[in-house]
Amino acid sequence: MKRLILVLTAVIFSSGLIAQNKINETFAGTRVINNHSSEMLPKQSLEFIVAHKFGDIAGAAGGLSNFYGFDNLADVRIAFEYGIIDNLDIGLGRCKGVGARTQLLDGFAKYSILQQKDTGMPISLTFVSSVVLPYASASTDSTSVTSYPKFLNRFIFTNQLLVTKKFGERISIQVNAGYNHRNFVDFTDKNGLFFAGASGRFRFTKTLGILFEYNHVFGRPAAIVAQDPLSFGFEILTGGHTFALHFSNGRGLNENIFIPGTTSNWLDGQFRFGFSINRRFKL
Repeated sequence: MKRLILVLTAVIFSSGLIAQNKINETFAGTRVINNHSSEMLPKQSLEFIVAHKFGDIAGAAGGLSNFYGFDNLADVRIAFEYGIIDNLDIGLGRCKGVGARTQLLDGFAKYSILQQKDTGMPISLTFVSSVVLPYASASTDSTSVTSYPKFLNRFIFTNQLLVTKKFGERISIQVNAGYNHRNFVDFTDKNGLFFAGASGRFRFTKTLGILFEYNHVFGRPAAIVAQDPLSFGFEILTGGHTFALHFSNGRGLNENIFIPGTTSNWLDGQFRFGFSINRRFKL
């Protein structure tokens, strides 16, 4: 009888351990397309990212004359991300920038508050705080958003919460909500903007999937002509590398830029091709 009790106790205890396994690989990388995903780097892992966006494929600035956007470079970003511990990542990057704001240094910290498990925890909850510093020379035009009367006027901040759920082995859905603050804007614009979005992934195979990403900005001033950033793409996973190919109306590659500052319209042909390459190293 004692032996039976011991066996049953061991089975129940081990089943409880198995039932609490974390759900991994909700997304292939730390970004869905351009915005952050809930995916975290393992402790002491370094990820190197190179991303490009080209010019308009169609519309007045697109077409064959600029080889459907390939003759123009909208933005380029090189970045490193590092997993300090399993639930805390930091990152540092540099973007060319778009529009008036160019030569951008960006950084972020990402903390995993909750992680989805096969039982007991149905979602992942992640907090991301990021900052951009444009370091190009200030404009001599006092009416420009890049005139920067003070050094602190240069900074742009974004804080957001990511709520993610993986359904089986093929489908992952993420919703996000946050606040973007630009320290210096045009007098017709607002410094602070709330936004919310959704993104997702569908895996056809272990190495191929499709992606989407959308963000809506609330309370824009009527005088500001802007569009919500919308992107579609697909990913290819190889040994050690992740390739993402996408189409987007957003020109920027950093959330501090493309969430508040997208002006291109899909319906006017103002969308572009972009790609990113991620390589992970264990240090």
